[in-house]
Amino acid sequence: GYLPSPTATLGDLKTYIEKLTPKTKDPRSVNWWGNRGKYITSYLKAIYGDKATTDNDFAYHCLPKIDEGMNASWLNLFDQMYKEKFEGFFAWGQNPACSGANAGKVRTALGKLKWMVNVNLFDNETGSFWRGPGVKPADIQTEVFMLPCASSLEKGGSITNSGRWAQWREKAIEPIGGSKTDSDIMNELYFRVRQLYLKKGGKFPEPILNLTWNYGPKGKDGKIKEVNTHLVAKEINGYYLEDLYDKKATPPKLLGKKGELCQTFVHLQADGTTACGNWIYSQSYTQKEGKIINMMARRKKDDPTGLGMFPEWAWCWPVNRRIIYNRAAVNMKGEPWDPKRAVIKWNAAKLDKNTQKPGVWEGDVPDGPAPPMADEKAGKYPFIMRADGMGALFGPGLADGPFPEHYEPLECPLPNIMSKQQVNPAVKMFGDGKGGLKEDSYVSCDMRYPYVATTYRVSEHWQTGVLTRHLPWLLEMVPQQFIEISVELAREKGLKSGEKVTVSSSRNQVWAIAIVTWRFKPFKIEGSTVHQVGLPWCFGWQYPEDGSGGDSTNLLTSTIGDANTMIPETKAFMVNVEKAKG
Repeated sequence: GYLPSPTATLGDLKTYIEKLTPKTKDPRSVNWWGNRGKYITSYLKAIYGDKATTDNDFAYHCLPKIDEGMNASWLNLFDQMYKEKFEGFFAWGQNPACSGANAGKVRTALGKLKWMVNVNLFDNETGSFWRGPGVKPADIQTEVFMLPCASSLEKGGSITNSGRWAQWREKAIEPIGGSKTDSDIMNELYFRVRQLYLKKGGKFPEPILNLTWNYGPKGKDGKIKEVNTHLVAKEINGYYLEDLYDKKATPPKLLGKKGELCQTFVHLQADGTTACGNWIYSQSYTQKEGKIINMMARRKKDDPTGLGMFPEWAWCWPVNRRIIYNRAAVNMKGEPWDPKRAVIKWNAAKLDKNTQKPGVWEGDVPDGPAPPMADEKAGKYPFIMRADGMGALFGPGLADGPFPEHYEPLECPLPNIMSKQQVNPAVKMFGDGKGGLKEDSYVSCDMRYPYVATTYRVSEHWQTGVLTRHLPWLLEMVPQQFIEISVELAREKGLKSGEKVTVSSSRNQVWAIAIVTWRFKPFKIEGSTVHQVGLPWCFGWQYPEDGSGGDSTNLLTSTIGDANTMIPETKAFMVNVEKAKG
């Protein structure tokens, strides 16, 4: 729920809350993150239950804490793996040997581990990196474990899409063979690790031994045979651990009974009387008037606004709000900027059922129930998650802020024509481009690599293709690695559709089948012609087993992270394209 990971300098819960909770003195600012203490405490109660008390700081000491200033995101993780800074790795439903930027470095890094666990439906380039192209299996000391897992049709549970809709899916068939659901694999690992701690002890067993793990009936051996995902979802939603009252009401109004599921994150408390695994999902599996409701399983198709929000189809975090920051869709009076497509609007005459006072928002669940800004007494600023309550196109808090500026990608064909600064000075770079690791090399404005390359998906394949490459009808439609090039570049290079070409960067090379297309057009920049090419990243050497599909485009991409998010810069890099020999 966007709670920051604790760092070593945040040694206790009080310090964590004080340092990470934004403050404001403006009475019109909602400053919703002011509730962070309620959310972290309720989270601790969810995972440590009765072992989390006021006397032991709600077991905050059991949470792992990263070093101050450490960035543990994707690029840094594999850089540290490459430098042998840790020994083991779980590849859970992923294929970093193909999906990761600078995949050659990723594959080399995997060979420096002592062990790796690959949890997937099929073997893939990550699980079999030790026998990949150019690798001598005898030189690899990494011990690899393959744990076959169930597909989405073989397990029940929720899935959340990019629109934040959490939709519940029922199990259609039992898992095939010896495969298990992700939750059952985790369950088995948990009990085995717990048993080792009980048998052999350890320096710090509390984080494991004190976990609540009430996700199904336990056998005589104390283990859960099969995880009940409904129980997991309920813990994520949250429970009342004591009766909760609205003490401002006269007489005090009962909001929730002990043991019942939380109705909203507004009810979460910082005193240990509520437990919630993820505050933004509170209300997703709720309880009203004693009736338990899986909101994610709803399937009503009504669409009152006609805008495609379908408020009773599944559930959308937070509080079923379909459009976040929807208060930006209205003016100071609560009138929609576009009356014909009103996401929300303020009805000053209608009676509010909760307060019995006139004035209510209509349409989507409002981003904060307060009246619009025109109400000088009760109105609140619309951007409730920001301490100042205001939206911003740019401002403080960005590593490369506060003002916007244009920079070229790390690899580019021409000097930056907007300023003398070529590349964002705040980006995270691995290597200086002047030598050192070939895996971290890069080139810019270098005619050895004159063409701008970008990567993308295709409709027929999903992510790195681990699932879709095993489906014959999809593989038949898009069977192998290809490169789209413009008619002009094809003419210049003497290439035709269907011919095999070699695409190379300063880091690696792959082969691809040329597709000459009008979709790509040359750029005219400062009097120079710049060609662009495009390749998908859904292929890998491991399947098809005869190697006919080619390998990952990410072998070509560079290791550079965005200044703020550390998202890899894989959408712009420089390559050369030549007709393949032989």
